[in-house]
Amino acid sequence: MSSARKPKGTSSRGTTSARSGTSSARGTSSSGGGSKSTSPKASSSSARAAGPSRSKEPEKSSKSSSKQSQASLMECVQKRFEKDVFGSAAGADAGWKILIVDEMSMKVLSAAVGMYDIMERKITLVESLEKKRAPFKDMGAIYVLSPSKDSVNRLVEDFADKNKVLYGPNIFVYFLGPLAPQQLNQIKQCKQLIKRLKALSEINVDFLVKEKRAFLVDVPVPFSGYFLRTGSGPAEVPIADKLVTVCATLNEYPYIRYKQTSGICKSVATLFKMKMDEFVSKNPSWWYHGSGNSGNSSQERERSTVLLLDRSNDCLTPLMHDFTYQSMVHDLLKMEGDKITYKAEGAEDPSKTEDKDVLLNEKDKLWVELRGKHIAQVIEILSGRIKEICKSNTSSAFSGGGDGNMSLSQLASALKALPEYREVMSKLSQHMHISHECMDEFNRNQLMDLSEIEQTLATGTDDEGRSPKLTEMISRVEGALLRMRDVKDRLRLVLIATISQNGLSSADRDRLLRAAQLGRDELLVLDSISKLGIQTLNNMGDSRGGGAMSFFGNKSKIQRASSFDEESEYASSRYVPALKNILSELVTNSLSIEEYPSVIPMPASMTSAASAGSARRRGKGLEGSARKKKGATDKWSRTGNSQTSSGAATSFQGGRNLVFMVGGISYNELKAARDVMDKESKEIIVGSTKFVSPSEFIDDLTTLT
Repeated sequence: MSSARKPKGTSSRGTTSARSGTSSARGTSSSGGGSKSTSPKASSSSARAAGPSRSKEPEKSSKSSSKQSQASLMECVQKRFEKDVFGSAAGADAGWKILIVDEMSMKVLSAAVGMYDIMERKITLVESLEKKRAPFKDMGAIYVLSPSKDSVNRLVEDFADKNKVLYGPNIFVYFLGPLAPQQLNQIKQCKQLIKRLKALSEINVDFLVKEKRAFLVDVPVPFSGYFLRTGSGPAEVPIADKLVTVCATLNEYPYIRYKQTSGICKSVATLFKMKMDEFVSKNPSWWYHGSGNSGNSSQERERSTVLLLDRSNDCLTPLMHDFTYQSMVHDLLKMEGDKITYKAEGAEDPSKTEDKDVLLNEKDKLWVELRGKHIAQVIEILSGRIKEICKSNTSSAFSGGGDGNMSLSQLASALKALPEYREVMSKLSQHMHISHECMDEFNRNQLMDLSEIEQTLATGTDDEGRSPKLTEMISRVEGALLRMRDVKDRLRLVLIATISQNGLSSADRDRLLRAAQLGRDELLVLDSISKLGIQTLNNMGDSRGGGAMSFFGNKSKIQRASSFDEESEYASSRYVPALKNILSELVTNSLSIEEYPSVIPMPASMTSAASAGSARRRGKGLEGSARKKKGATDKWSRTGNSQTSSGAATSFQGGRNLVFMVGGISYNELKAARDVMDKESKEIIVGSTKFVSPSEFIDDLTTLT
């Protein structure tokens, strides 16, 4: 646990103290939902009588428009901590305080709020609940904890002995989610804690907000636990509990839809509905969008929809190579959470390299801008900006470059020549190094040729729009397998071939397995996908018959509107994740109510287009152009038909759309959601049990064996 210390009685960088309750330098807005801290004077009696407070009155807004500017999930979470935790505590105790967090709350807090923002709230030290701590008997303490049995036990232990109490007379306790009755009783019985307690509240942030409109719920269940089970399993309850806190934060009481053929989704949907109803009944002053009770008509928007999906319905997408920046970084480079380490020129001696750590998250605005763009476009943008800085200052600072992209050696020369621009150049330099490392791995593993095989298998057409025969594709896959050195890469390609073709014939499967030389563990993984309902053998499509490839014979359970992206500007990125088409239909009210039913009846306005949408799916041909557009000179040439987005839009029409994927969501699906959101001007918030790279997804599949 890292901690930060600030001397008592000092202010931080001259900004407003926490006592004022104002936003920090990262000031955000909120949709007005969440928790309300117990009044300091009444906190002890309130805690004894009714437990932690849960509700708050809505804030007023002054803007009104059919296309409204809405706070993101990230901003709502930041507002929750800034106002309902730090601001509330500062109102009762203006002095410096200690912040105590457990492992889960540290993840939640650090994902949304930076250390600088915490220090601005007069926090002198951040400490781990799980570790031994020094006493600060003259200082107040704020506990932000997960509502777990272990954390409550440790909290009570801090006040078990009145002679060994660690902190002063003002104690503030905030739980990420709802407390169980037995845990609340345990707190009530701790006399030393109760007499010091100035606030006890549930703040409803029991999830990790990873992007402005993307979140994770931390559920200690292996991948197999979602799918290899009978009846209700251990995963449904924590997922439902955490989804309630997401909706409470956003002031949403949603319609709940789910994939009709998914047992886990149906189970979560039923439990989620029950827990949302329970939350609403216990919080009569809490309002939600679409209720008409916000207290301000300008805050009103339509009621939201939550769509529950599971990973077993599309196991192809998380295996595909994707060449957008975010996908490549997580697929090809070593990451530890959000941290990546890259080699750069030494600060003292540019001829030597040194390791540098970088966090790739929402605080890195350049990362947010570039993560959804194709890697070729990323390098082009970075090179252009560095050259622009150089040329706008001195003609001699940068003598090379021409019209091509900048090399790393040219970048080093530019950095040395312009020390006054070191800060902005340093950020550009970081991403130049990272993107070049992606390209080094791309070239080393011959991913251009491999991706063309994958794209053709997945879409049914090659980059020229031709539909090759199955025997030709099996030969190409076989050749690629023979060239691959890593057994996990070979397993990945065999999985792609198997899933995309809805199973292989015995002869074709044996042929690929001889080339792949998989070990026993890899063969078990290959066979285990049948437990997800994926067909592994299909003798109807034997390549020896010379017939055309049967690409579109129910390759996956999620129905696709199209198998390739006619808007893609890169031939190597023509595959469309199934989720993109589902989201497009969801936000345009054309998603089949039969395939994705609702737990409660939905308004006709939200389903009237579904029948027409189904007809369009049935009638739309698959012969559209997947070929390289005119004017492209190679597979990475741009065609001017791009739709890349950073998800930066803030004005949307209608209600929110939340999609939650049980079992993990891939980075190209996160991009797909941002693209649909920007194209349709409909807000989409994406959640899952984890974000997965291809390697991590294969690791998940091993739990099925």
